[in-house]
Amino acid sequence: MTNLETSAMRKVAWRMVPFVSFAYLINILDRFNISFAALTMNKALGFSATAYGLGAGAFFWSYVLFQVPANMALQRVGARRWIMSIMLLWGVFSACMALVHGVIGFVIVRFLLGMAEAGFFPGITYFMTRWFPSRHRGKAMGVFYAFGASAGIIGGPIATHLLELDGWLGIAGWQWIFLAEGIPAVLFAVGCMWLLRDKPSDAEWLTEEERTWLETTLAGERDVARGKHLSFTRAALSPSMIVMMLLYVMIGFGVYGQLYFLPLMMKSLGFGNLTVGYLVSLIAIAGVIGMVVLSRSSDRTGERVWHLIIMCLIGGGGLIGAGIGMRIGPAAAIAGFCVAGFGISASLPLFWNLPTAFLSSIAAAAGIALINAVGNISGYAAPQLVGVLRDLTGNYEIPMLVMGGLVVVAGMLVPFAGHVHADAVGPDLAAAEGGAPHMHL
Repeated sequence: MTNLETSAMRKVAWRMVPFVSFAYLINILDRFNISFAALTMNKALGFSATAYGLGAGAFFWSYVLFQVPANMALQRVGARRWIMSIMLLWGVFSACMALVHGVIGFVIVRFLLGMAEAGFFPGITYFMTRWFPSRHRGKAMGVFYAFGASAGIIGGPIATHLLELDGWLGIAGWQWIFLAEGIPAVLFAVGCMWLLRDKPSDAEWLTEEERTWLETTLAGERDVARGKHLSFTRAALSPSMIVMMLLYVMIGFGVYGQLYFLPLMMKSLGFGNLTVGYLVSLIAIAGVIGMVVLSRSSDRTGERVWHLIIMCLIGGGGLIGAGIGMRIGPAAAIAGFCVAGFGISASLPLFWNLPTAFLSSIAAAAGIALINAVGNISGYAAPQLVGVLRDLTGNYEIPMLVMGGLVVVAGMLVPFAGHVHADAVGPDLAAAEGGAPHMHL
């Protein structure tokens, strides 16, 4: 890299990545804090595992429905104003979870929270393409994802300690979780106006030469995309998009089937609430390590397909091992969940190299949102399926075997996505991206 490139990207990385990454951490905290609130909330409100799974999954009804429209709006309104609005709304709705008193209210507020959060992840993913050239984007997304995974590290201890406030000021411990964790999103919403910029030409903190280099580089990549990549209309119906959406659905079963029930599964092994919080943190640490190590390895080698295949097989195998381990003993189950966290978490940033590799810049926002929207159907289906299976079998072993099996199948499908992708972009474009076409997901 030239000195100019190094200087420009260092400034962009330090300005953008910490803010959006911390915002994503808060996003994940507010999305999954019900899994810790459920330790006492379910009993207090009389929720069965099926009822809890219904409410947890209701988030994804609106999350799926509003993603594509939200990302379309982002392009018109601008990232700074749109992301600010999203964070403000989700912070308010997250805090409103403390007012829930029954299943209907639970479902309604989760639906509103999903609507508010719908545009955040695809919006930030698209926003990254407007600031980071392709050769820098993998590391940035790896850090972004790692912060999201870090929510599990700090979320468990924070939430379980908030549970200890039960009765303080007449508020239940599970209600304190929602109230305390909704406030940071509102504060970050205010910070958007000062820290984010819509495009490099608005960045007063870059020199004129740095702005020119970055805009020229990004424009060059967009020009290549217009000539070689698929439009959104063609891409939406292409075999590659269908495979990618199916892949993301199956990986999502591993993510959501585990996360929404992990504290409850740890408690079923005989641990107390505080111990559960720290055990979930241990599993989250394994996930962060997987994200960072595999993202760097994939960027360094330029190899994508085998990285993703192996991580899916490891992640799915870990869930299967956790299901078996729950019958053997707590140590075996925890080890299985750690392996699953490592593999599944590492697969996520690896997966998102695929859509941006073959969609044009015009189609990228809608394409990313479409994949994320369809893939996140698993966000509803997985907790609902786990809840039903738990109520039917009386344990979490069978649910984890099913979730793990779906992630393993996802790993087996990856070569099909890689093959279609290579055909779609062609050898010239793949070479321009820095590697052989069949290696770039």
